[in-house]
Amino acid sequence: MQKFYVAASHNIIKIFDKAGIQFPISKKALLDKVGKTQVQIDFDKKITMEEYCKDIRISDFANKSQFYNALIGSITKL
Repeated sequence: MQKFYVAASHNIIKIFDKAGIQFPISKKALLDKVGKTQVQIDFDKKITMEEYCKDIRISDFANKSQFYNALIGSITKL
């Protein structure tokens, strides 16, 4: 049975809360605040938010849902 790491979204919320991220926000402003922060994305893998968000195609996020949709799309190459 394959195990899936589902806490990455929770880890991002914690990073956003700690940094005081508020929406709407641009991708640039978001990464200026949290880009160097390490986020755990798998059981044994951490990367920077900058690396995690590098393939997001839009430049502005109206809310957290739009950010997560863009992130999921970039990760799955949709």
